[in-house]
Amino acid sequence: MMRRELITLLLVFLLAPALNLCVAEGFVSIGKAVHVRVVPPWDVIDSGVAECVVDAIRYAESVGVAVLIELETYGGYLDAAFTIADTIATAKVPVVVYVSGGKAFSAGTLISLPAHYLYLSPIATIGAMQPVSVDPLTGRYVPVNDSKIINPIVEKAEFYARLRNRNTTAVRLFVTSNLVLTAHEAVRSSVADGVADNLQNLLSSLRGRNVTVNGVVYAFSDLRLEEYSCSIRSRFISLLSNTLLSSVLMTIGIMATIFTIASGKFEALPLALVFLALGLVGSGFSPNLISIFLVVIGAALLSIELFLTPGFGALGITGIVMLAVGFALLPTSGPTYIAPGATLMEVSRYVAIGLGTFLGLLTGFIVYKVIQAKRKRVELFEIVGKVGKAVDSIPAGSTGFVIVEGEYWRALSLDDVSAGSLVAVVERRDGVLVVRKYAGSS
Repeated sequence: MMRRELITLLLVFLLAPALNLCVAEGFVSIGKAVHVRVVPPWDVIDSGVAECVVDAIRYAESVGVAVLIELETYGGYLDAAFTIADTIATAKVPVVVYVSGGKAFSAGTLISLPAHYLYLSPIATIGAMQPVSVDPLTGRYVPVNDSKIINPIVEKAEFYARLRNRNTTAVRLFVTSNLVLTAHEAVRSSVADGVADNLQNLLSSLRGRNVTVNGVVYAFSDLRLEEYSCSIRSRFISLLSNTLLSSVLMTIGIMATIFTIASGKFEALPLALVFLALGLVGSGFSPNLISIFLVVIGAALLSIELFLTPGFGALGITGIVMLAVGFALLPTSGPTYIAPGATLMEVSRYVAIGLGTFLGLLTGFIVYKVIQAKRKRVELFEIVGKVGKAVDSIPAGSTGFVIVEGEYWRALSLDDVSAGSLVAVVERRDGVLVVRKYAGSS
């Protein structure tokens, strides 16, 4: 009996590390996925879309759910695509990419490769990853063949492919030869994992599949999708990243600056700077720096308008515009939540009430000042009717000097006035007073 107990204890001691390893690695059944759409009209992969997708993945990691990225895109910017792809490659939760439309070319293909599962619709095609540059003068797209640019893209794309056991040869041809594959060709070539007619078909295909992420085995059950809404900031950045809009804003800003300086009407210069700043965002300049610049300058202009200059004109309006745009571009402290908890909702409510009260009081103060300025009568010094003293003896119809309210005036007298006698001002003509002898004077 004693011998059996010793054997049992020995087995427990030997198997404990293995049991601990199984517990450490874990096995998680996952039944929810954050659904992010990269589809028209937000189908260009730019800085705004990259920020939105990264935020969605960070949110999914914080609550322990999967991510489903729905794609239909011709491509986008290389730096934004690398940002998204790197985030997917290092994600701590499963990421599924589904090309729901007819294409995921160029940058769209690049961000699909590191996904744990890649599914395509039957009509979808992927590939054509050769980079192109845009001529700013003509707007023409010029293919890039410089090995200094091509080779890093090839290496990065092959790294993503090896990470998920995809066909690296086909991936290389995507970049070097603009290879394009249909959905079924991509599956046969081991580039994609399957074909799905729609989202429901995709979710059915994922049911029962397992994937290991960071040592944790995730088992897909009946996935329930929760829509993820991108922040206003990310959508605004995407809007400003449009090449045509960015060029128009830059042109307006430059021309307005030139005309403002040439005409000497410097009140309009801040508005020209707004157009320039927004154009710089679309040119790849950091939106964080632009937002800080706009908020600081906007606050300064509004303060000048309120406390240093009368009325409420161009400076005040431009300051409000700068503040509004600057606040829209300010970086958020965290990801956009789909269903915030009670605490976050309570904090958000107090912030909204406080901000609304402050802005309401500020607006009321501004309106009060404007109305007060409009209603206030302009009181000028009225000299007619005042009584003064003659400095000289002034015959009737002649001019001389008088003192009225402590000031010397040239005066035309209607009566004979002796020096030192009192006179009454009856009229003012072109800076000359018309006086007559004061009735109370002896």
